[in-house]
Amino acid sequence: MDKPDIPKLQTATTCDHLAAGSSHDTIDRRIRAFLNGESHGADVLGALYGGVVNEPIPKRLRALLKP
Repeated sequence: MDKPDIPKLQTATTCDHLAAGSSHDTIDRRIRAFLNGESHGADVLGALYGGVVNEPIPKRLRALLKP
């Protein structure tokens, strides 16, 4: 099955860790891999949100997310 031709993704960010640590093409490839089901997206979240991803989830939010 042919993969759909996805246009080049545009990144609109002013985050210093994105500009200094990686190129937009690398982030573009990571996002494409996630959207194509080739990764779980942890690297994408890390690139976009940095250390915020490692912060604990507040108790009230955890209670809302419980099944």
